[in-house]
Amino acid sequence: MIFTKEFRMMNQEGHLASASLLAGFEAVAKLDYDKAGTVYSALFQLATGFERIMKIAFILDHKINNDLANPTDKQLRKLGHSIMELYANLQKSATSHGISEGWFEVDKVHGELLAALSEFALGSRYYNIDQLVSGREHPDPLVRWFKVHMQIAEDSLSYKRREGIMQRARDFCEARGLFSWEMGPMGQLDLTIDVNYQLAVARITRGHCVWTAIEVLKPIYDLIDVLVRAVHEVEREKGIASPTVPYMTEFFPYCLAHRETAIRRKAWTTLFQMAGRV
Repeated sequence: MIFTKEFRMMNQEGHLASASLLAGFEAVAKLDYDKAGTVYSALFQLATGFERIMKIAFILDHKINNDLANPTDKQLRKLGHSIMELYANLQKSATSHGISEGWFEVDKVHGELLAALSEFALGSRYYNIDQLVSGREHPDPLVRWFKVHMQIAEDSLSYKRREGIMQRARDFCEARGLFSWEMGPMGQLDLTIDVNYQLAVARITRGHCVWTAIEVLKPIYDLIDVLVRAVHEVEREKGIASPTVPYMTEFFPYCLAHRETAIRRKAWTTLFQMAGRV
């Protein structure tokens, strides 16, 4: 089969979005808050992946409502880089297609994850340079993400488990006489015991952050599945032999992952290899 340019572009966009998300999952699963670069890498990849997969859904929705026409450059640019706005728009679209389950409110930890990625995409990715040259007001992305991580950890670990981690942090610091204050990952001066506790909790719950991201993606995956089928149905009605879009969900099979699998897995980029040229 000879594929159209439109099909090939959507195929390549699927690869880009998927590769970004997988790289983001792997970076999160291996985060080391003592190495800031690992956090920036995770945020860059996740923000890119979330924005791309949402814009794929937006394009599909536009095709259905506009006789298979793609949105204009102006329409796509109007969306900007706000992941929060994209998410809200897709939720409205999903409701019209009967997909009302699985979406999260902004006041939930899932909403906080989206907000942190949205802030990063909109400006805080330039936080360091902005602070050096202009002092523009953006939240420190390292602190912002760590606070989200701690919210996820609090929801994921039992009180007993957290108390056990705190006791080990106390024992560690007492054995070494570490009773001072230091700048912690929360962006404030904290007792060394508290910093040790925070970092220990973060190491244990990195996989829970991956799972939280996948939970956010699940309804988007369901929406894309419905939209692609609708596009293909319109194509059949019009007698179009060559599809204009691939089955886009095939790029994102990990959105069907189970909780335990997502929490435990460290290697994501080599898990789903989609090869071939169209």
